[in-house]
Amino acid sequence: MLIYKILRESEWTALRTAGETAGSPDDLADGFIHFSTANQVSETAARHFADETGLWLLAVDSDSLGAAVAWEPSRGGQNFPHLYANLRYSDVVWAKPLPNIAAGHLFPEEVQGYIDPKRTQFDAFKSLDRDHPIEMLNLVRLRTQAHYPENHELSGQDVSGRQAYACYGRGSAPVLQRLGGSIVWRGSFQSVLIGPENERWDQVFVARYPTAHAFLAMVTDPDYRRAVVHRQAAVRTSRLIRCTPTEAGTNFG
Repeated sequence: MLIYKILRESEWTALRTAGETAGSPDDLADGFIHFSTANQVSETAARHFADETGLWLLAVDSDSLGAAVAWEPSRGGQNFPHLYANLRYSDVVWAKPLPNIAAGHLFPEEVQGYIDPKRTQFDAFKSLDRDHPIEMLNLVRLRTQAHYPENHELSGQDVSGRQAYACYGRGSAPVLQRLGGSIVWRGSFQSVLIGPENERWDQVFVARYPTAHAFLAMVTDPDYRRAVVHRQAAVRTSRLIRCTPTEAGTNFG
C-alpha cells in the first residue's frame, strides 16, 4: 500500500540532492521517520503543518521498504507506519505540491478522494429547479479495505470496501423506493477510452428520482443517514452528476 510523508520545500530539495534523508527534526528526535496512511495524512497536515506553505506530499510503497517499516500505535491509538531507516529518493513513487488553502490543505484526489459534496456544490444543487425528474450518474471507486469511524461497530473489523458498499445499498434501498426513486441503468466498467488512463470505477449506475425534492428528502432521511456511513467507509473517490432526462434518439448531440 502507499503511505505518505509531508516534507517542507527545503527538506524535499535536500532529499533530491542527497538521494536520501533521515527525516525532519521531529523524525530525528523520535528516531524514525513518521509516515501516515491515506486515512491519516489529512489530520497529520492539520495538526503539524496547519499554517505552513510550500509543502510537498510524497507517496511511498510500504512494501518496497520491507522490514524497516514498523506499524506502531500513535495518535489516538491508531497504528502508524514508522520507517527505521533513511528514506531514499528512489523509494518515492510520486511527489506533489500540497497547497494550503482557506479550507485547509488541498490533497490530490488519489489520497483524499471525492466522497461527500462540498457545501458550495450542495448549495448549487439546491438552487436548481426541484420540480422535475432528475437522473444522477454515479461513478464510484471503492477502497480495498473499508474505513469506518472509530466509534462505529464495524471499526477495526475485516470489512472490504465492496462489502461496506453492499451494506449501504441494502440500508438505503427502502428509502430510495419509498420516495419513488429507482436504479434505471447499471453497467460494469471495462476501460477508459478518453480520459485519465489510470482511472477505473467499481460501480457505474444511474439513479432516477421523480423530483429533486425526493433526492433531498432521501439524503436527509434518518434511515438513509445511518446507511450512508457505510458508503463513506467504502468509497475511495466518486462522481455524482445531476442530469435532466431528455428524449433519446439515434444520433449524437
